[in-house]
Amino acid sequence: MKALFRILMICAAIALIGFMFFNTPKENEPLEGPNANSNIIPQTQLKQEPVAGAMTRPQTGISTLVGKGVQTVLEQYGEPARKEPSSFGYQWWVYNTDVATFFMVGIENNVVTQVYIAGPEIDAAPFKVGQKRDEIYRMTIIDYEVTVTMDDSIFIFSMSEEDMQTRLLVKFDGLYAQLYIDRETSELQGIRYTNSETLVLHQPYEMSYQGELVRRTPPSSFLQQEIDVASGKQLDDLLNVTRIHHALPPLEREESLEEVAKMHSEDMKVQNFLGHDSPTYGDLKKRLQAQNIDYSEANENLATAYFDAIEAMHGWTNSPEHRKVLLNDQYTSVGSGVFVNYYTQIYLEPTSQKLDSDKQDTEELEKNEPTSP
Repeated sequence: MKALFRILMICAAIALIGFMFFNTPKENEPLEGPNANSNIIPQTQLKQEPVAGAMTRPQTGISTLVGKGVQTVLEQYGEPARKEPSSFGYQWWVYNTDVATFFMVGIENNVVTQVYIAGPEIDAAPFKVGQKRDEIYRMTIIDYEVTVTMDDSIFIFSMSEEDMQTRLLVKFDGLYAQLYIDRETSELQGIRYTNSETLVLHQPYEMSYQGELVRRTPPSSFLQQEIDVASGKQLDDLLNVTRIHHALPPLEREESLEEVAKMHSEDMKVQNFLGHDSPTYGDLKKRLQAQNIDYSEANENLATAYFDAIEAMHGWTNSPEHRKVLLNDQYTSVGSGVFVNYYTQIYLEPTSQKLDSDKQDTEELEKNEPTSP
């Protein structure tokens, strides 16, 4: 009996050690976006680029919505799934009913200011989601510098070597396209068509300017809360679009995870740190335990200095360590939380007990469903 007791005690100790080590959430370094180091440089004299430097504006496809009224959007695509505020004054209309046709429309004063396309079945002429970078270079006029003229002001955006590979800016007549390219596959993963005012407002690249600098009006604290919630939902949408593009199942949104993620983003902003370990609430494991969230494996991606959820998701996708996390096929749940320009996304694989419980609940529902005569 004593020998059996010792064996049981040893097994229990091994199980406890295994739980402590293997149930520990994995972590990677937080990601700082290009806006953290982008310079905005006033100049006394800039050379204006000739109009011939721009490509002919597309006559077909969804980019033709830019500059048109909301009625045109409604006539062609109907009501969006969501209407959400942004930090720049425009409203996002989100069309997410199908990953193959996922897109978002920016609306300000009832006029389209931009469109973002991630669905391969949307006509994004002259580009297409999934298109190879080499093909884009062959068919497109691309330069390190792109000039935007607004009234008497001139703005010159300068792309880095990194931008030239993964985040191109292309100029058309009165229209601009940001091309988000997947570094690993060299495929176009998203396209943002925008007017000049919105591009200058976003300041997505290093910028020199002459004249009057366009500045956004900071939102009220109440509106900022709504913007943060909207950005979190957009992160969830963009994550699942990315996963399905890579033949992975989408993740289910979990409200409890959303709360943990939101609290951590706010904590990073308020306490002025960027990392997984909170001075107040501890690491991810402690933060999940505090909310009584069970799991067999967990991880989170962090980012800051991106001007919106589209840019943040593109940054994670092109960072090898963050990419491994968001494309991990073990995870089934996700929770995203945003506070101003701090982004947190938590991924979870449930415990085997929860999986068994969910399976049992499903079987019970199927058993109790009325049968057709």
